[in-house]
Amino acid sequence: MKHYKIVFSDIDGTLLDSRQNISRRTQQSILEITRHGIPFILVSGRMPHSVLNIQKKLGITAPFISYSGALMRDEAGKTIWNKPMSLKTAVALRKRIAVLFPNIISYTFSADRWITDKDDGTAALYLEKDTTEMPPLIGLPQDVLTNQAPVHKILCFGEEKTIDALQIQLRKEFPFCSISKSLPQYLEIMSCEASKSAAASFFCQREKISHEDIIAFGDNYNDADLLEYAGTGVAMGNAPDPVKQKADIIAPANDEDGVFFILQRLRSQFFIH
Repeated sequence: MKHYKIVFSDIDGTLLDSRQNISRRTQQSILEITRHGIPFILVSGRMPHSVLNIQKKLGITAPFISYSGALMRDEAGKTIWNKPMSLKTAVALRKRIAVLFPNIISYTFSADRWITDKDDGTAALYLEKDTTEMPPLIGLPQDVLTNQAPVHKILCFGEEKTIDALQIQLRKEFPFCSISKSLPQYLEIMSCEASKSAAASFFCQREKISHEDIIAFGDNYNDADLLEYAGTGVAMGNAPDPVKQKADIIAPANDEDGVFFILQRLRSQFFIH
C-alpha cells in the first residue's frame, strides 16, 4: 500500500467548483492532511497573488506553484523556481497573435503584475480581474516592463475553434515555448522549461520525496504532465477524455466534491486514523 507524502492540486475546475467555491468538507479534509505534516501544494495557472488568496481560504500555509509551473514560491514567499520567457519573446508572440487572429484577447503576466493593452470592459477582462483580485497595468508589455523583467505567461482568450487553430500555429512557430489549453477558450503560453511537472519534480527532489509518494489532482490539458509524473494521478470527472487517459484514478467532478471523495477514499494512505 502506498503512503502519500505530498499532494499537488490544480485549482480551477479541480479544487474549486463551477461557482468558484471550496466546500467545507473539502477544506476540512485538506486541513486534516496538513496537520499530519503532509504538504498540500496548490498548482495553478493563476498568478501568485491569486493562489495565495486560495491558500488563505483553505487556512493553509505551504509552498505553491503558479503560472502553470513557471514560478514557485515557498511558504515565506521566496522564489525557489523561476522559468520565465524573455520580454523579447513575449513581444514577438503577441505581435504574431495579433497578425494571425486579431480578435484574440491576450494578457501578459510578470511575477506579481498583469498587463492588458487597454481597459476595454470586455467580459474576459472582468473575469480576469475577478480571478486575479487585482487591477491590471494598462499598456503594451514592452512599454510597461523593463527588458530585464521576466514574463511568466501570456494568456489568450477566444472562441474554442480559434484557440485550437492558434495553438497549432504557435507550436510550429515557437517550438521553444510551452503552449497548452487550460480551458477550451483559454491558451497559456510559457517558456518550454515551465511545466507543472517540472516544478513539482524540482520541489520533490529538494525534499527527497519519490514521485511514487505523490498524489496529484487536475482537470485539464495543462495538468496532464503532472498527472503522468505523480505516483497517483487523479483526473476530475469533468476533465476531457485525453486528460483522463493520463490518470490512474478518475474522481467525481469538481461540482461533486471530487477532491474530497478521493482524499477520503485514500485516507488510510495518508496515515490518518
